[in-house]
Amino acid sequence: MITVNVNSTKHTFSQGINTQELLEQLQVSPNGIAVAINNQVVPKAKWQETITNNANILIIKATQGG
Repeated sequence: MITVNVNSTKHTFSQGINTQELLEQLQVSPNGIAVAINNQVVPKAKWQETITNNANILIIKATQGG
């Protein structure tokens, strides 16, 4: 079991999860976003790496406007 904190909301999963799977579970489109885990930006090339238990994850969505 793994627990992570995503944008200040706790989520629990039955097994290890990577960033790509997390986005799918949360129904977040991978387009136009940035992901930081424990205050470190994670490039898309590393989204297949397993997230550690109790990680703090921030998902930022790009928006338009002025």
